[in-house]
Amino acid sequence: MTACGEATPKDPDITAGRTVFGNCAPCHGREGEGGVGPSLHSVVETFPDCETHLRWISLGSQRWKDEVGDGYGTNNIPIKGAMPAFDTLSEHDRRLVAFYERVTFGGADPETERAACRLTETPPGS
Repeated sequence: MTACGEATPKDPDITAGRTVFGNCAPCHGREGEGGVGPSLHSVVETFPDCETHLRWISLGSQRWKDEVGDGYGTNNIPIKGAMPAFDTLSEHDRRLVAFYERVTFGGADPETERAACRLTETPPGS
């Protein structure tokens, strides 16, 4: 049984985000546990707002260094690895994966994150 507002496996945004997350799993692990890339279990603490999280996904580590600085997240974590820019994904797909990571691995409230990641808006082409 799920609590009111809790995302379930049947949530279409979770399902779609999980599919897009397939691009991230080789480095971050299928369960967000980390590997080559860091664990995503503290993603909400690292990126308290979805828009900054989205910017990180879009820019990747090198462009982030070039455009923002040598650290990322609320604690200005030094960038050590090489995360690719996922700017080739559609904006909607980047929003879906950020939502998925924030809810599934970060434990954030689904409805709060759905609004913060702007998934309540109609996607392009719909």
